[in-house]
Amino acid sequence: MLTTTQRRPLERLLKANEDTIDADTTIVSCPFSLAIDVECSLHALTALSIPDVLRHLPYLKSLPPADALLTPLQFTPFELEAFRGTNIYGATRDRQESWSAEWNQCRTFIHIVNPDWAERYTWNKYLMASTYISTHTFPSTLLSRSPTLQTTSSSYPFMLPGVDILNHSRGQPVSWCTSYPEGSTEARNNSATISIISHTTMLCGEEVFNNYGLKANDELILGYGFSLPRNPDDKLTLQLSGSSNYNAKGLWNEVRRLVAETPEEIGYEDDLEAAQPLLEMVWGDEKDATIRPAVRLMLKHFRQH
Repeated sequence: MLTTTQRRPLERLLKANEDTIDADTTIVSCPFSLAIDVECSLHALTALSIPDVLRHLPYLKSLPPADALLTPLQFTPFELEAFRGTNIYGATRDRQESWSAEWNQCRTFIHIVNPDWAERYTWNKYLMASTYISTHTFPSTLLSRSPTLQTTSSSYPFMLPGVDILNHSRGQPVSWCTSYPEGSTEARNNSATISIISHTTMLCGEEVFNNYGLKANDELILGYGFSLPRNPDDKLTLQLSGSSNYNAKGLWNEVRRLVAETPEEIGYEDDLEAAQPLLEMVWGDEKDATIRPAVRLMLKHFRQH
């Protein structure tokens, strides 16, 4: 038996309850008919008065409230500033610009239909919906007879109610499986189901995990709003401001020479010591009280390279 537990505003846990869950057990399933895709969303927009359209309402109400979302677009300006000089900062600014343009375009179309709706279609509402899509969707390639998380040029995001409740654990052995009715030959059949199978034994009280794939902390922070301590998949990208003729290699060699006890014999420990002041220049002080604890933790994990 499985139970859900609320640990933090944004985080729900799925735990083994009462019984041990054996390896190679299906831990969660969802019928294709409940998948929220483009077709389902368009149907809901054009038939809001039909009760069947609202069958996803309990699931939508279970999603985190706006004040619990914590991707970089929900950071305060000061919190985002703490990431200046990293790829997270630039990618967040780019996403903000892109989503803002999409929001304004949507408002323009909505205003043609109903000006009052357009007025109530605020940036905060659009940001919340877009964040749900970025944090809770899967690629449509999972809905094939050979499910895969690899996206293609024709794949699109869709939501699987209940399946998205599982938190991420790097290296967790899981597999996806689709089950079609006997005799079905359709590429997609709404009577089919998609399931996650866990290949490890879980004892009573242990959390049940999914595996989002090999993702560095910058991708986890940007896409989901969380990070992992000492993530082995991490990478670090630093952007040094200045002209195109700025000699970063020359700066680095000069710093290494200054910190080395013997400039003629610079070793690995000297490199680490030289890197520390450069990182401090880029990141500043993570202990600043204006940074929320959850964001401070992401910043700390991001620095653990």
